[in-house]
Amino acid sequence: MKAVDETTFRILDTLSRELGNMISMHQLTYRIRQYHGTAYYARTYNKLNELSKQGLITITKAGRSSVPSLNLANYALLDLLSEIEMRKKRELLDKAKPLQLLLINMEAYAHNNPQIESISLINPERNARLNIAEVLILMRNFYEARWNESKSVYKMIRDSQSKFNIRADGLLLSTEDFIHMLASDEVNPLNEMLSNKIAFYAPQAFWGEIAAAFSRGYKIRLRNMETNPAKIAEEDLIFNLNRFGYRELGPEITEREKICIEYIIIALLMKGDARRINAIPEILSKNKVNYGLLTFLSQKHGQSSRLLGPLKAMDKTRPEETTAFAISILEEQMTKTTKADEESVAQNMRSHNAIRQERTTRFSA
Repeated sequence: MKAVDETTFRILDTLSRELGNMISMHQLTYRIRQYHGTAYYARTYNKLNELSKQGLITITKAGRSSVPSLNLANYALLDLLSEIEMRKKRELLDKAKPLQLLLINMEAYAHNNPQIESISLINPERNARLNIAEVLILMRNFYEARWNESKSVYKMIRDSQSKFNIRADGLLLSTEDFIHMLASDEVNPLNEMLSNKIAFYAPQAFWGEIAAAFSRGYKIRLRNMETNPAKIAEEDLIFNLNRFGYRELGPEITEREKICIEYIIIALLMKGDARRINAIPEILSKNKVNYGLLTFLSQKHGQSSRLLGPLKAMDKTRPEETTAFAISILEEQMTKTTKADEESVAQNMRSHNAIRQERTTRFSA
């Protein structure tokens, strides 16, 4: 395959980071400059028209503006996007050589694990400077194999931390959960992660999942900002807690942005309000929760020990496989428990009539 020229690389990389966002050619030039340092409108304009003729991008009119976007129905584009991921991987490893052994180890493991579809590094440059690796691992047939397979994957991640002296946090998702989160109208970590990632293992499979989602009519829109749960405003917390079935007396509820339950739980832990922390089991029991995402966020934001207490209290009051597995994930990461008030938890769950529902959860780890 002919190497991607620099202008094409910058255009396709930037459009992939802005997936689902309507940006004009002028805005695209500005974004390229943000991501890659330099960009010239005339060169970008000419290359966009060339890529459009090749069917790699589509250009639509929005008022007086021309809006370019990736044509994910074009199979050749998936090859180009994979090549771009590999180039970004090489450039990262040139600057962060200690990551090489970690990635080699993970790729070797993935080659021998047919359940793993792809692996991506999240926010790779910033995390490399902090000696951190955040990895997104997409799993095939995860609901059938989640217990045994995910234990093995988590063990690989944990062993990699000690072996290569790097903090490694893993988010395991089924391909179904991956698309569900990307298409969600809630603020969630996945929509924020993918504007700054490198799919270093099986990138074509990664982009194939996204292309398949577009072909099925899913609306995907990435966000190029990262939510800090500790800074979620009180009004947003109140609105979303009400959405999730937890209503507090007094505050008036106004329409706010929808935020996923996993972010809300971590926000409650970080803000440290004991009354709300004791209500976490009640909130979790009423809603569909991805416990893989919840444990990942708790590790990322240093709240694992605080999360473990409410989960253990919840498990005593109303045992479930998903809760027990989340506890095992945290315990295997050697998380020290911050003990929850179990009697208060049980009373909260009884008084709010938290009803157990038979459900297919978004839990995939």
